[in-house]
Amino acid sequence: MLKQFRTKGQIIRNSHGGFLLLWTGATAIGYAGGGLLSGAVVRIVGGGWGLFLSFAVISAVLGLTQWLVIRTKIMGIGWLWTTWVGGTLGGAFSSWASFQIAITYGDAVDLLVIYGCLRGLTTGAAQWIILRRYSKFADWWIVASAGSWYVSVLVGSLLMDKLGYFLILLVGTIYGVLSGFALMLILGRRRQ
Repeated sequence: MLKQFRTKGQIIRNSHGGFLLLWTGATAIGYAGGGLLSGAVVRIVGGGWGLFLSFAVISAVLGLTQWLVIRTKIMGIGWLWTTWVGGTLGGAFSSWASFQIAITYGDAVDLLVIYGCLRGLTTGAAQWIILRRYSKFADWWIVASAGSWYVSVLVGSLLMDKLGYFLILLVGTIYGVLSGFALMLILGRRRQ
């Protein structure tokens, strides 16, 4: 029975639609669950250190859930580590930079959109370190990650007042669909 279950699971992970569904679900759940935990960390620790730790928590949870899906395509736990480190450092840098830009330029820039672009860029660049071993088109992952974060945060910022607690799940789902589609295309062109 267990062998039959594993075989069906492998078939689902190897099909394009199955991979996209699993990636999107894992990313949405990881982002939402990590977001809830990171919010608790900010409330408990507080201040700048609490914010930094919150990025570490959400990045670790997101990296873990994504790694559970991608581990059959990429060997080792490098994806987990690069997502955790890149997301933590990238989140802190993105928050600082977008805040500084917003202070300098005021209402002319959208704080959340700049944050989304920078966060996607830094996290994607960290994940690229692992992905480049597996695909000759891995460089596109940095662009895809930045674009996925940008679109998901932009849509989330437009629906912020209407969705309440479901907002973080929607943002994670949009990011999951867009990044999952890009990842399928990138990993479809494996290195020889």
